[in-house]
Order: sequence, then structure tokens, then C-alpha cells
Amino acid sequence: MIGLSAPMRLASKGVAALALALSLYMSPAVALAEGEDENTVNPQQLPDSSFIFDTSIADLSSADSYYDNQTVQIVGEAVGDSIAVEGDPDHRWITLMSRDPSSNASISVFMTDEQAERIDAFGKYGTTGTMLQVRGTFHLVCPEHSGLTDLHAEHVSVVDKGKHHEEPFSLEAFIPGAVVVAVGLVVTGVFYWLRERRR
Repeated sequence: MIGLSAPMRLASKGVAALALALSLYMSPAVALAEGEDENTVNPQQLPDSSFIFDTSIADLSSADSYYDNQTVQIVGEAVGDSIAVEGDPDHRWITLMSRDPSSNASISVFMTDEQAERIDAFGKYGTTGTMLQVRGTFHLVCPEHSGLTDLHAEHVSVVDKGKHHEEPFSLEAFIPGAVVVAVGLVVTGVFYWLRERRR
């Protein structure tokens, strides 16, 4: 800075420092403006305050008030039968059994006739029922159905179709029972023989 006085040199350095600070401050803002499209808020989107809890039938069978009136999603096997709802010809009661072999938990599901028609088989001896994924509102004490713990289905989809399977006949399965019966007959005979001998 030839020919500039000390105050002028100091002022020019201050302007340069201010320009550098402004450029550093503005670069993130420019980058943010360029990436705004990725985080744009859609004003047309409807508010949604619900949460979907992906849970199990076993958990719901021992649920507390935390799950009450919450939107939950479960997977289970349709068992028993499709039961008509008294006074409501458009809905059915379906029982879903836990798919966990170590649990026999079940839950009653309130669904429409159209949803229930997706079930092609109900679980029983020799048959594996249709596996359903159900999303809906869980009621610990349902105000519409006399305080029953139930699930009101909103969306029902088939995870796996039902299967019919015949249990193969196995003679070996009868051997333990036959041995027990034979031992019982022998013990009974000995008992009567001893009783007659004491007379």
C-alpha cells in the first residue's frame, strides 16, 4: 500500500477482513439454498399424528394401556372360523393365532366381509391357516364391543396362503401307548390274582 497513510492501510485491511468473513458466512447459505429442493415441505400433505407399532400377538395379549387406541401391525394365522357379528352383516370376527410356536396367544380381529374373504383356510388339525398381516387400531377395552380386547382392522393382506397337509400314519407312535396298556393289564391281573389268593 504505497502512498497510503497508516489509518488508510488499517481501514483497507479491515474491509478485506470483512469481505472474507462475509464470503465464508454466505457459502453455507448458498449451499443450503442449492439443497433446499431435497428438504422441501409439501403444503398439500395432510397432518398425521398416528404411529404404527409393528408388534406381535404375544405382546398384545399381555399389553398395558400403552398400546390402547394405538395403530399396530401384526402377523398371525387365521384359526377357528369366521364368525358373523350380531347386528352388523358387513363385518366378521376372525381369530389370529401367534405364529411363534412357543406361544399360544391369540387376538380377536374385527374386519369387513371383503377383508375376511381373503382367508382361504382356517387353522385346525391337518391344516395351516392363512397367514395375515393386519394393521389397525388396538383396543384394550373396546367401547363398541362390550369391553372386549380386540383389533379393528384397517388394512389386511395375505402373507402366506393356507395349506392342507395329511399327517402320515406312523406305527411307531403307537408303541409307547401299547406298552403302557400291556403293563397296566399285567399289573391288574397280578392284583386280582393276589386278592383271590388271600381269600
